[in-house]
Formats: sequence, structure tokens, C-alpha cells
Amino acid sequence: QEDFDDLCNLPNLTETTLLENLKCRFLKHQIYTYAGSILIAINPFKFLPIYNPKYVKMYENHRLGKLDPHIFAIADAAYHTMLKKHVNQCIVISGESGSGKTQSTNFLIHCLT
Repeated sequence: QEDFDDLCNLPNLTETTLLENLKCRFLKHQIYTYAGSILIAINPFKFLPIYNPKYVKMYENHRLGKLDPHIFAIADAAYHTMLKKHVNQCIVISGESGSGKTQSTNFLIHCLT
């Protein structure tokens, strides 16, 4: 089944197609999916080798959507928007208990520093 890395590109946007797309991506170990400029993360409850300095460098200076969805892309976009527009930026991390909010925050800080 074809999956979309941005839910805005789904040909038929329903709750069912949205959830099926997320499930399909998750089963391929693609835990990140965009919904426009929003990043949806599904906690895999295991370590994935996508958080090393190689990935930080890979997402540096790329606009959202050019590469696969990743939390480093969100961090880089916020950082470069701050530099370009000279306006503070905010990243909101939200989710259920156990969804990985603390871990996502750690990845963002790692990328930004």
C-alpha cells in the first residue's frame, strides 16, 4: 500500500485513510508523518537509529517536506525562521501520557545545541 509522508497529500482524507496511512508508515518504521507543517510522531517504544549527528547534519538547511519527516527538520525550520525573521519561535509538543513528549523534547534540544 502506498503511504504519504504528508497527510495533506492523501487523495481521500477521512479518519480511516488517515489512520491507515499512519499505521502503514509505522509498520515500515517511519514514525514521523507531516500534516502540513505539523509533525505527527508515533512512539515505537524502542530505539531507532535515526537520532545521530549524521541525521542532524542531513536535515540542516532544508525546507520542510524536502526530506522525510523528522523531528530534526522541525527544529531546523524553527531555528532558521528565527534567524531569518528575527522573531522568537515556539515548538509545541503535545500528546498522551507515554507518547514520547519528553524524548521528543530531548531530541529537539540535542539538534538545536
